[in-house]
Amino acid sequence: MNVLLIGANGCLGPHAVKALASHHHLRITDIKPPSAEIKRGFRKHEFRDVDVTSPNQVMEAARGMDALVNLSAVRRDRVLAYHVNALGCFNLMQAAVRHKIPRVINTGPHFTIAGPSYERFDHAISPDVPPHPGTDLYALSKSLGQEICRAFTLTHEIYVQTYLFYSFRDAEQLRPGVGGVPFVVTWTDAAELFRLGLEIELARLPSRCEVFFVLGDSPQQKFLNDKAKLVLGFVPKDQVSLLWRKDRGGSIP
Repeated sequence: MNVLLIGANGCLGPHAVKALASHHHLRITDIKPPSAEIKRGFRKHEFRDVDVTSPNQVMEAARGMDALVNLSAVRRDRVLAYHVNALGCFNLMQAAVRHKIPRVINTGPHFTIAGPSYERFDHAISPDVPPHPGTDLYALSKSLGQEICRAFTLTHEIYVQTYLFYSFRDAEQLRPGVGGVPFVVTWTDAAELFRLGLEIELARLPSRCEVFFVLGDSPQQKFLNDKAKLVLGFVPKDQVSLLWRKDRGGSIP
């Protein structure tokens, strides 16, 4: 499968490249250059400079692709956040329509769906709750991008999977007693989900627009990863639950 990765040279992108490179032909794009390690290690794949805010660049980059993966994000600048997080999705979906690409994977933070109104009070929160992103710039702009993706799936034969994250850790950081927010996944486990999302038969998805929380198995179960497991076959390999186990001193943060 030919796969376009947008915003692939950020934090999560290189991990996704490593997980996908042996299974698919990748077109690795971003507005900043890839690391020397990625450039050297994946020479058989394509590298391009692509700005997700440019409709023409996205349209051209999507030519000949079978799937689109959007890893782009801007958090603080209000103009860029709107252009990247919202209009970037519009450009991507337009390219999917023009080139008849049926599979799109979008990404974002968990509060694209479950903002403070959920996080402060509820437990067992699933990705299918009614969206309440709150008033944060990043949350609102990503939520708007998600709504743009959903709107396109209502009128076009395009399937969008949206993967939502919160806190990332390296596997060696999973030590007893460290603690943290109860929505944690390792980089390698997160990257594996992209492989699963590209392999699943589209007819097996419950609808043409599905949202998944991507996290390891945490003891609090404040947020649930059941849907990713049931639909995509996600099996977290790294034990993030270690973060909340007692350390040798007998206490947890």
